[in-house]
Parts: sequence; C-alpha cells; structure tokens
Amino acid sequence: MVDTVEIAAPREVVWAAFVDLSCWADWNSVLTRAAPAGPESCLLEGGAFSCCLRPYRFPVTFKARVEEAVAPSRLLWTVRRLGVHSRHWFHLREEGGGTVLESVEELTGLLVTLAGPFFPLGKLRRLGRLFLEELKQEAERRASAPGERAPAATGR
Repeated sequence: MVDTVEIAAPREVVWAAFVDLSCWADWNSVLTRAAPAGPESCLLEGGAFSCCLRPYRFPVTFKARVEEAVAPSRLLWTVRRLGVHSRHWFHLREEGGGTVLESVEELTGLLVTLAGPFFPLGKLRRLGRLFLEELKQEAERRASAPGERAPAATGR
C-alpha cells in the first residue's frame, strides 16, 4: 500500500510532529494509546513503541520496532502480530516549499495469505490515509504557529 500527502510545512516540522509520541494523542485518532517501550518519547532507531489500532470494533494492540530513523527524511518500523508481518516506510522530501510524505506499507504472513480477499486491506488503507491527513493538519498547524512546541529529538 502506497499513499502520499503534500504538507504545507517544512520537513523538520513534519518530522518533529511525527516522531514525538508524547503528542500523538493531541492529533492522532488512528494509532491510539501510543507509548514508548523505553525512556525516550521519540521514535528513534532501535527503539520500540506500542499502540492500538481499531480496524473494526475490537482494538488490536501491537508493538512496533523502529528499524531505521534518519531525520528528517525516512523512518521504518516493523510489526509482527497475529500472523501478520508489516514493514512500514515513511519517506519525507522537500518539494515546492513544503513536504511530500510517502507512506509505503508491506503486509505479509500466514493470516494475510489465508484470509485472502477477506483481509481488511481496504479498511487499513483508509486508516493509513486518515493518519497521514491528521499528521498533515498537525504539521501545518505547527508551521503556522512557530515556537508553540519545541522540535522533537532527531533520529540518529
């Protein structure tokens, strides 16, 4: 699944909003109850976090591991849960005075194969788009009100 969103904010502002788990509850309705696995509240390479996703009525909690974080240009997290393996890339590039954020998610595993057309790919894609739209709104809000929130720590 590939989705792209154009954000009217500098890449560093988008990155700061994206990697700071301590503020996700302020803007993110898709991945809720986000909590770092360690003392850092930011998504850092080698770190991990847990959160909750509700593709339907029941919540699915999972733990993601940050495999790569190169501020402010790319981040990869992976998840293994309930027979599904997910690799989720986020690429940020400057374009036209703003930022283009590309989200690329690969889902594999026994459950994905066995469920075939019944696996909720459409629902997951809609939630992924909503996550990007909410991040866009937060980054644009921050860009229009500089100094409101200090930038988050960088990747590596």
